[in-house]
Amino acid sequence: MGLPSDKPPLAARPRSIRWALALSVALAFALAAPAEASIIGPEAPHSPNAGDMSTAYWVMLVVAVLVVLAVNAALLGAVMRSRAGRDRVAARETAGRGVVTRAVVGAGALAVAILVFGVVMTSETRSVEPSGPDGLSASNARFAQVGIRDAPPVPPTEEQEAEPRAPVVIDVIGQQWLWRFEYPGHDPSASPRFSYGQLVLPVDTTVILNVTSTDVMHTWWIPSLGGQVQAVPGIVSQTWLRADEEGVYEGASTTFSGTSFPAMRAWIRVVSAEAYRSYVEQLERDLLEAQGIVQEQVEQGTGPAGEAP
Repeated sequence: MGLPSDKPPLAARPRSIRWALALSVALAFALAAPAEASIIGPEAPHSPNAGDMSTAYWVMLVVAVLVVLAVNAALLGAVMRSRAGRDRVAARETAGRGVVTRAVVGAGALAVAILVFGVVMTSETRSVEPSGPDGLSASNARFAQVGIRDAPPVPPTEEQEAEPRAPVVIDVIGQQWLWRFEYPGHDPSASPRFSYGQLVLPVDTTVILNVTSTDVMHTWWIPSLGGQVQAVPGIVSQTWLRADEEGVYEGASTTFSGTSFPAMRAWIRVVSAEAYRSYVEQLERDLLEAQGIVQEQVEQGTGPAGEAP
């Protein structure tokens, strides 16, 4: 006979290894930085509606995990109770009276709770909130939208301060394979205000986006600032956001729209209210200057390289 060993039985080793791996994965998820997107989690929200969507996601994930654990625990318990051994016969499992009714009622109650939660969260996401104190004020927003420049500052009255701050309305137009943004006050001939690829927005300001397309269907999606919106030709779909932090937020279209679909990306650069006003005014000046150069070349019959077109 050999000497007794302190090592655990071979059958216990795989089980301990599995428990260690499960604990490691749980700790990795628990200790992950909340400001970063994880393997199973969405990007950190930076807009109220994106925050509502993130909350709904995590609640439903927890519910799904609990349901899966409960079902598997019940199955494992049934297997353990009814398994046969060397000295015993497998026990026979029978359903008691009312088991099916209780199961159906429990599952139905859970489904109704999920439905109510979904309706409430959808309503919260669709409710447009006013701009914050660091965004464009109502008066400044109106000046920006009608194209008034160099307006003298007017101190707001108590009534104006109590009013909700006006949102900024911007048109988001998808086309193969880029995004065009038309800012408030855009007039193609007198006051052009548009950009491609990158949208500049003021921080802490409610912005309403009118999303549409000129050719095929695209999808507007900036994960940190809101949900997906379909850009459909001939139809205007609205969404909103209110960025709470300056920075650059990246997104992409998730609808296949042709050969260059992977290159159809979008960026939102969030800046201060003053920087936003300066950007829109400078954008208008640059576009007017470019239009003047093109018009001069057309009148002179010359192209960009100085040759006749």
